Amino acid sequence: MPENSEFYPQVMQRYTTTPPSPGEQTEFISALLRVFDEKVFNARDFDSFSVELILDYIQRTHVFYLEKKLPEIEQSILLLSGHYEAQHPILTALQSFFHRYVKDLSEHINAEETLLLPYIQLLREAGRSPLDFSRFLLLRKEYSVERFLSDHHDTEDELKDIRQTIRLYEPPQTNESLYRILLMQLQVFEQDLCVHAHIEEEVLIPKAQNMERDLNTHLEIVSPFN
Repeated sequence: MPENSEFYPQVMQRYTTTPPSPGEQTEFISALLRVFDEKVFNARDFDSFSVELILDYIQRTHVFYLEKKLPEIEQSILLLSGHYEAQHPILTALQSFFHRYVKDLSEHINAEETLLLPYIQLLREAGRSPLDFSRFLLLRKEYSVERFLSDHHDTEDELKDIRQTIRLYEPPQTNESLYRILLMQLQVFEQDLCVHAHIEEEVLIPKAQNMERDLNTHLEIVSPFN
């Protein structure tokens, strides 16, 4: 049962406001938990899930990161800072990293929420609605999945780097547990980001590329002089 997975609470925090519905959504969560548990990703395990469901998961994850995970990490950094001397190099490394990382990740998420995800939703609707197909025609010269990929960069490696930096320094004698908690939070977040990236890059993007290709092929057929 999915509830037996140690990652079940972590995944389900995305669904606190609107619980998953029985059927496809619960099957998706089960497949997702297998990835967390087994640490192996096979995109074919997610082929049967709809674009709408994948988009929903991506958007829920963005909220989960910005409103829960990052604030928790920030709180741990602030608490840990009180147990080191003001000029300790670990504080400079942590504070510099965190502010830069939050800025980069927030910009990355914003770009997806304002450009990529609405575009993929449009691709889906354009195959069903003449009005949305017209919108696709207007947008296709300015934006594409390929353009997103050219601007895309991963963020998991940065978390690995800062964890390695933290380990260069001894934990504070006054509270070693905070040091361990922060390392664990970063490791869990890194793993979650890795799964998120697999879902996005190996499931959602190929589905979007297929829809985009079908629409462009249809356009060539109906408008050979376009």
